[in-house]
Amino acid sequence: MKNSNPNEIQQECKATRAHSTEYLDRTCTEANARQFARHLSTCAACTAHLDETAHLRRGVHALPQRAVPVNLAISLRIAASKQYAHRAARLRWRDRLYLWNTNIWRPMALPMCGGLATAFVLFAVLLPTLAPPVLANDDPPPSWYQSAEFSDMGPFGLRTDHVTLDLILDDQGRMVDYSIPDSETVLLQDLNLRRNIENNLLFMRFKPAEFFGQPTSGKLRITIRRSEVEVKG
Repeated sequence: MKNSNPNEIQQECKATRAHSTEYLDRTCTEANARQFARHLSTCAACTAHLDETAHLRRGVHALPQRAVPVNLAISLRIAASKQYAHRAARLRWRDRLYLWNTNIWRPMALPMCGGLATAFVLFAVLLPTLAPPVLANDDPPPSWYQSAEFSDMGPFGLRTDHVTLDLILDDQGRMVDYSIPDSETVLLQDLNLRRNIENNLLFMRFKPAEFFGQPTSGKLRITIRRSEVEVKG
């Protein structure tokens, strides 16, 4: 062996012996194999160690194979269960709480979160359908809704004893449309009378309906007579 630093020689011998099995199995790289062979050519101690290792491997390989016991798997499971119980008995309450949370609650966390999220979405979708309508019907609660009121008659005279109309008013109290009940057969047939009624409606004034104190659209049934106007909300 060439003269060199003893520490370097010792480190090289240590690395060579640590990888002796790789050299024997021929699993090391070609460069490492050349370096390994170069060291063995100059180091008798490592060569002897390699020969002992090879002889030991051949002896182990020559031993007869023993059959695996049939109950080996059961024995291993029993031993593992006893070891687990022994370790669990020594756990602190914090460790037990962590294991309980990990084994029980963590698998349930995702389904529970998904169910809650679905419930919130369905509730948000169905909530508008459960709310009371903004537009009042023909007979709303008086505490919520105040029906429209007749305010002033137009300047034109009516050429019939009485007529009943259903009016639709906007939030300013202006008439936007009207309809004639089926009972008003005369008005349905007399076109001139209808024009006279429409002229009167254009100049009539109404107080708009109120919903929670705010003006809103609404319906109003009026019966116009020569001397008066009868109003029904």
